[in-house]
Amino acid sequence: MRFSFPLSAVAFLLMQPIASAIHQEDAGVLDFLVSTSGHSVTQFVDASLEGSIVTTDVPSGSPTSCFIANRAVEDGSLMWRRNVCSAPGDEQNHDIAATADNIYTIDNDGSVRAWTKETGHLIWDARVQPSMSPKVWPVSKQGMQFVVAASNEEVSIFHAESGKLFDDRINVAKVAGSAKAGESLAWLVALPDTMDSGKIQSIFSFVKEDGTSSKMIMVELEVGNDTIVSQKSLGHAKGAIIASSVKLQKVHDSWQAVAVTTDGNLVYFGVEGSNFAKTLSASELMPEWEVVSAVRSTEVPSIISVQSGDQSALFNVDGSGGLTPFEIEGASFTAMAQCYEAQLDIGLTADSLRVYRDGKPMTLEGDLFVPDGDVIEQLSIVSCSADKASALLSTASGTTTMLGFELKGSSVDIKIGWSTEEGLGSISSAVMLDASHLGSDDLVEEEAAIMEKLSLPSRLSGQVSSILSFGGNGNNRRDHNFGFVKVAALLSQKADRIWGLSTSGEDRGMVRWSLDLPKSAEWHTMVHGTTNSNSAIHGINGGTHSREILVLSALEGSVEWMCIDGTTGAVNAQDTVSIPSPVVQVIPMYGGAGGCRQASLLLHDDKTLTPVPSDGATMDLVGEQLQKSPNGLFTHFVDKKASRVVSYQVIEGSNNALGSIQVGQATFAGEKIVKVGYPTRDEIVQSMSSVLGDDSLLLKYINPHIAVVVTVSEAKEQTPTEIATTIQKEETKKKGRKPAGAGSAAEQTAPSIVPNMFINVVDTVSGRVVHRAGHSNVDPSRKVTTLISENWIVYSFVNSVTRRTELGVLTLHEGIIDKKGMTMFTSPQQTTSFSSFDARESKPVVLAKLYIYPSAITALGATATRGGISNRKILIASTDGRVTAIDRSMIETRRPMGEAKETEKKEGLVPYRELVPEVSLFALSYNQTVESPSSIISTHTSLESQSLVMAFGGPDLFFTRTSPSRGFDLLPDTFSRVLVFIVTTGLIVVLFVVKNIGSKKALKQGWL
Repeated sequence: MRFSFPLSAVAFLLMQPIASAIHQEDAGVLDFLVSTSGHSVTQFVDASLEGSIVTTDVPSGSPTSCFIANRAVEDGSLMWRRNVCSAPGDEQNHDIAATADNIYTIDNDGSVRAWTKETGHLIWDARVQPSMSPKVWPVSKQGMQFVVAASNEEVSIFHAESGKLFDDRINVAKVAGSAKAGESLAWLVALPDTMDSGKIQSIFSFVKEDGTSSKMIMVELEVGNDTIVSQKSLGHAKGAIIASSVKLQKVHDSWQAVAVTTDGNLVYFGVEGSNFAKTLSASELMPEWEVVSAVRSTEVPSIISVQSGDQSALFNVDGSGGLTPFEIEGASFTAMAQCYEAQLDIGLTADSLRVYRDGKPMTLEGDLFVPDGDVIEQLSIVSCSADKASALLSTASGTTTMLGFELKGSSVDIKIGWSTEEGLGSISSAVMLDASHLGSDDLVEEEAAIMEKLSLPSRLSGQVSSILSFGGNGNNRRDHNFGFVKVAALLSQKADRIWGLSTSGEDRGMVRWSLDLPKSAEWHTMVHGTTNSNSAIHGINGGTHSREILVLSALEGSVEWMCIDGTTGAVNAQDTVSIPSPVVQVIPMYGGAGGCRQASLLLHDDKTLTPVPSDGATMDLVGEQLQKSPNGLFTHFVDKKASRVVSYQVIEGSNNALGSIQVGQATFAGEKIVKVGYPTRDEIVQSMSSVLGDDSLLLKYINPHIAVVVTVSEAKEQTPTEIATTIQKEETKKKGRKPAGAGSAAEQTAPSIVPNMFINVVDTVSGRVVHRAGHSNVDPSRKVTTLISENWIVYSFVNSVTRRTELGVLTLHEGIIDKKGMTMFTSPQQTTSFSSFDARESKPVVLAKLYIYPSAITALGATATRGGISNRKILIASTDGRVTAIDRSMIETRRPMGEAKETEKKEGLVPYRELVPEVSLFALSYNQTVESPSSIISTHTSLESQSLVMAFGGPDLFFTRTSPSRGFDLLPDTFSRVLVFIVTTGLIVVLFVVKNIGSKKALKQGWL
């Protein structure tokens, strides 16, 4: 009996898990920053500077990213990155040229810049005419270096060192002869051979307005001479040549050019030597091809690369216009590069890497790397010697890989130096998935595995493992216990790829898995979650604990889908579904009994619906959802072309056919929809009211179906109201004191008071606009960001007059309950039901305030916690490279205009000030630079105080952990595990001694 207490104590300790906790110093430091080059595709490589390579995506018929970057050859680390475009916008383009020490760029806005190649510092900049097909190249004459910039019909020559304009600008149209009626002049390309003789030898095309033909000419100018040295015709081509697609190739010491036309044909014409011009259709090149999408020159003379959709092939070109597929031993190649010192030919086929020396195949050893199913964009030699070579391989999905080749007799040893995923710089959407423990959906599927873990042997094994790991590093187990193990599923529309990124542990920030998507798809999307719940008491409740993601890819006449495990990348099921018309909306569904429980309904342009997957289990799920929604299942379609929001109700017709009927519509005539924002699907709302300083309740307006539709209108479409006209007249009558240095009144442009941007709060079920606010002098060319969190609507825009970023805030309320309005004997008169079709019930009370933010805002977000108890912080990403978290009290709509009352002070309200200070202490990114992210998402953990935040959409991807209300459930910095162990052990010893003393005393008393 004496050992009963020690045995019970030991048994108790064995049955309990070892305590695991998180320290405050760990919170917020387990972050990572993934910096990419900014261009998801590498099409230009310059390795002339030892130890580094400069890369970018040069024009190939489509807009470019405007980023150039320098990476270290040894490990691929990013040394510097620059955005070479000066004006924001979706349609951006640039060109690049490199010398031994410097880089020269030009953008579509007409900005010419010179950069140092080693550090990326700006040397000088200049302005030329804007053009969507700008060109830049270096020229030397008598030891002097010049930079030539061509935009449209104008040629400008600058001194390479200072950027000073050399002589006057040359108008080529005036020199070469103006285009005829119905023609336009386009600059195509400059020949590099004459750059060291001071000559400017360039190719132009006169394109007919109907795009049926192009006439090519070569014009030769000379630095310091604005007259033509020579001019000759190069022939005609069918169709309009895309200027940015023209590539030069030297064949038998003479230049030839290849290009793509707007109708998908290939144009091939001679520049020097024999004159010829041929137009080849895609089917003439390859019978299975439909259109030619791009053409690229290679490092091998007389070989070009032609791309059609997601397929590419190499072709031999001769001096007379012949084009034949390039093959070696019957194998077709997609990329080829040459190392002349080692006499190596490095080629890639669709399924293998091949190396030849003197035309003979070599035995390959080491890492036999092949980009499976990806299109090769560039294969460039970085270094070359007699026995070694290295090459940079770039694919269309953004994977850049450094390959090393070492000659060993008749074999070559291949090593992968490093690899980067540049496509992570073009992420369009992301989903955070919990990998800490099994989700609720897995409790059914993996019931056997769970019962195995609950068995006695498994529990004893776990206890032993916990004891053995005591005192060691238990961060991995702790991360699982507290729900910190997340996997971010990242989708890139531009790269046609989806990645799984680990966010915790030693591999945080590393790609866990990746899947390629169809490159011919019009769009891709990820579906995760389900439709909104019937009750919105605790938020939208549209999220799930599922790890399954449904990935949709829209093709012509069909939709390809994949059901994947987002934590591992395993494809559970995939198929193709035929569609009758284009998809306009995707309705998420979850809970089916089929092979893919994550399902969706596709709403088509003809109002029909298609279930995905198209099986009986999904149809049963849809029928069950319709039965659970007695008021109906609704969806909507944002028609940006017609500037309207149309609401539909899903109905079930005969033979279980699904259809929809229109139930509402919001039209914004004369306006253009530029942004649509929605609430977070799985946001948790802890309280439906706010307690004011006088103990009254301000009720929140929580409607899971609202959307913010931002519209802009042109100034010519504005009609001033009577009130606006009166205010304008009063403003013009005021004679204020003119500041020193100000111009005359005639030179100044008075700001308009007529709004040109509108914030429309739309109920997507009824199609009714429940609130509308307008703003004047908004710059429509700058980005507008929106956020809906609980009953808050936050948005930002740039004022074109003041050139500052303004932050608008709307809070929606149902009303207020006086502190005496709800007691034991009284209760407020409120309805227990809500209908979006009832105009009186669905219209909220709106409070508004306008603030100023010091930097331009690129993205808005809000922190999310497990129960919504912690204060919700507003997340702001700005152009200065910061991701900042500010308290909502700083932009509260009820901040008093004058001195705060006592009741307002109790709530923490301070007097209204326009400027929201950008405090460095509030920056989640601390000293890291996160360049222009377009989206911010947040997810919760198992700890209420902790929130996980990810910013993406720009060239950088940033992840961190933050405590919106500080670490109220965290251990302090001074917590000592050793002291707790000593105290616990001491208590056990004391209890053991006291028990023995008590037993002896009782025994002694028994003998008396």
